[in-house]
Amino acid sequence: MSFKKLGKQSLIYGIGHILVRLVTFLLLPLYTNVFTASEYGVVALFYTFLSFMNVIMRYGLGAAFLKFYVPADGHDRSAIFSNVIASLFLTGIPFFLVWYSFRNLLSPIILGVNEPAFITIMGIIIVLDTIWSIPLLGFRAENRPILFIIFSLLNVGITIGLNLFLILKMHMGIHAIFLSNLSASLCIFLLSLPFIYQRFEFSLLSKTRWKSILSFALPFLPAGLFAMAMEVADRYILIYLMDLSTVGIYNAGYKIGMLMMLAVTAFNFGWQPFFLEQGKISNREKLFGKVTTLVLAGLGFIWLLLVLWADEFVQLEIMGYSFFGEEFQKSISIVPWISLGYLFYGFYILQTPGIFLKDRPGIAAWTRLLGAASNIILCFILIPQYGAIGAAIATCLAFFFMLIMMYGWNTKLYPIQLEWTKLSFIAIYLLSGFLISIGLNDDLITNLLITALYPMGLIGLGIIKIDSLISKAQV
Repeated sequence: MSFKKLGKQSLIYGIGHILVRLVTFLLLPLYTNVFTASEYGVVALFYTFLSFMNVIMRYGLGAAFLKFYVPADGHDRSAIFSNVIASLFLTGIPFFLVWYSFRNLLSPIILGVNEPAFITIMGIIIVLDTIWSIPLLGFRAENRPILFIIFSLLNVGITIGLNLFLILKMHMGIHAIFLSNLSASLCIFLLSLPFIYQRFEFSLLSKTRWKSILSFALPFLPAGLFAMAMEVADRYILIYLMDLSTVGIYNAGYKIGMLMMLAVTAFNFGWQPFFLEQGKISNREKLFGKVTTLVLAGLGFIWLLLVLWADEFVQLEIMGYSFFGEEFQKSISIVPWISLGYLFYGFYILQTPGIFLKDRPGIAAWTRLLGAASNIILCFILIPQYGAIGAAIATCLAFFFMLIMMYGWNTKLYPIQLEWTKLSFIAIYLLSGFLISIGLNDDLITNLLITALYPMGLIGLGIIKIDSLISKAQV
């Protein structure tokens, strides 16, 4: 597989995922100009905990599905699909019944407000999203990008459209957000049913095969839980130590920083199939090292753009409305820390081929446990003194600790030949550009020069070669 194909897969499937995750980002101008910080705090907790529960309810089956489905043939693929879908249905229904029974208790704990109906809606969304996520993974594995993009666009379009209508026209407040997400999830679930029907066969259900899939999947559950704990912990510790308004303001800035995470996720959509195919070749250490340099150079540029230009972006006014409402604009101070944390996470992802190729998913759990634990501890240490920015610093350091632990493990498990000279230049340039911008009080001309010189420097010094980006040759 060539670099070009890796980039193409990352772009196509990453766009679909990014579109879904961009919903909350694209709606920020609406939310931050219409809702108070406290109201948006409820919305932030809704989306945060929804992601957390999706990880629990899939219990690693997404990763296991790709692991077994990609190299399988037609019959085996049907068997894998059938057993995964059956497992998710059998766990999803009891989950919702328990979730619904405790809705009155869960509402103030999860959302900070007494709205049991919101909890009910969340439960339905969680179950539906869990089921239809598998057909979309199937589209990826079968290289059917058009269907993947169509489903993603529908999800985004319905969510955004209903948000605008129910908030601006029907004046339903934050209730509209819950109903919009429920409608989108239900629509995608119904559309996925024909694909489930085509692939699902009762005769292929097998306890032996299910156990085989589950044995690979379950170690990813704690890894996923620890990863999502990093997403959840800072918000809930902020509520405990501060208030709901602080959560709302913090979450607005976090969404800008998460643009880096979207780039990392987009790359990972192509990265996993790439290293699964290329992991046995003789020059894999050098190949993966080149990929690491290219990816970190690109992520570094995104970080630089966010650091230098995020404040101008959120204050940009269109038709009398800024991208962020005035109350939320101070949240921009956390962007450098959150985006840097996700840059570290990108480096972490680049170190993960050995987990799959050596069948060691438990390593991911240990690294993410370190990240979750350090994030929680650092939040309690830093938030009382620094407030929301303390939470952002805690998150950044937690990702860095994860990276260091994964790198240390990978040097023995599946070593990659990193291009340290090139990586050092990237790090030095980014740090220098950041410090110069701060030292010159975010001067416009200086920021333009820093932005322009970065890609020129990478190309001029041969860190990134133009022909490597456009070549159609196989690596």
